Amino acid sequence: MPQTLLIVEESLRDLKAHWFAYIKTITQAAQLQGDQVDVACHCKAVPEIRHQFNSFPVFRYARYLDNATKSSATSSILKKWGDRYYGFILHSWRCIQALWPLLAQQPRYDQALAPTVLVHHLLAWWAIMSLHPHRPRRLTLFFVTNPGIWNATEQQGILPASLNTKLQGWLLRRFKRLVAQNKVRLAVETQGAQKEFEALSQLPVVLMTHPVPALPINAAANHLQAPLTFACYGFARYEKGSDILKAAIERLLEKHPSFTGQFRIQWLESFALPDGMRCSPESLQRYPQVNVIDYPLDSESYQKQLQSVDCMILPYRNSSYYARVSRIAIESAYLGIPMIYTRGGWLEDTVSAFGAGIAIPDESPDQSPDQSPDQSPDDWVDKLVQAIEKMAVEYPHYRHQALKNMDRAKHYFSADYFYQQMFN
Repeated sequence: MPQTLLIVEESLRDLKAHWFAYIKTITQAAQLQGDQVDVACHCKAVPEIRHQFNSFPVFRYARYLDNATKSSATSSILKKWGDRYYGFILHSWRCIQALWPLLAQQPRYDQALAPTVLVHHLLAWWAIMSLHPHRPRRLTLFFVTNPGIWNATEQQGILPASLNTKLQGWLLRRFKRLVAQNKVRLAVETQGAQKEFEALSQLPVVLMTHPVPALPINAAANHLQAPLTFACYGFARYEKGSDILKAAIERLLEKHPSFTGQFRIQWLESFALPDGMRCSPESLQRYPQVNVIDYPLDSESYQKQLQSVDCMILPYRNSSYYARVSRIAIESAYLGIPMIYTRGGWLEDTVSAFGAGIAIPDESPDQSPDQSPDQSPDDWVDKLVQAIEKMAVEYPHYRHQALKNMDRAKHYFSADYFYQQMFN
């Protein structure tokens, strides 16, 4: 019997970020099963979104989008404090105002999925699932932002003893009865986040996959023939270790001017370092081995680029990514592309289970937060240089291991498997 699913994403307004591609992947899997999918989105959703989905543009406010546009210069300390600690009540009320009439006008949904849940949404969902006569039969609350922080000295995540964390834990525990009745499911994408949310909520938290669309594989590509292409896609940012990658490439090419490998680095704009300086890719452009992509790639162009990548470099800082998913890492595992990645977090868990590659240590725990890339610990930059050198020499071994794990990755990160988890 066909099922009905409502996906609720207030931040689905344009084609930026991951929301459009993520929801499209899930929707297509549902439609292949003969199920109906509706999408509640932002009231200013672009025509492509309204055309792609059976959409209900009901949200005037979106926490992620609104946070990005707020001016810190015009916000008083008192207003910021209030917005952080009682703003969740206002935002939940706004969510209720948007969703309550929508649910009342529709037949009762079998499933609802909220793919980007924040503390500001919890009161609204508790009220809807407790009181609304047309509440979905089952709700999955998906958390992509974990509550912990990375302890570099102990190399693990910890829950901070902050008022915000305590508030989130208290709100999550309001769902105890609904979780026990299997009406609400708390879900995350990483083992680190699962551990933290279970400790915070004292409730079971389900580990679910991050679905990606089926990716074309270029069977004609000869990845074992030099020169190798090393790549790093996505927005260049401090938390992604882009400054360290830049320093490592420069050090490698100064050390080996005739290095035959090619580097394909996407870097749209400079970003701020902790000391306030800007980090940009200009100095990389003097090397003939480096191609800086300074423009966005559409889906077709990006997938075409992936076909010729031999190794993906992901030196992400665990302080930001130890419990966060990297879609690029998933796509690399899916395509049998070996990776150079940071040890100690989700990346290591994922590459160990579904891919292959070389791990490098995380940022030195005694590094001062105001250091610039030129002051970055030599051992970290050198470890990345050594990993690139090793990959260049031993590439056939890592490619073979990645291909062995490729089928497992394709299954686990498929939209079909995610959809099975949704309705199981």
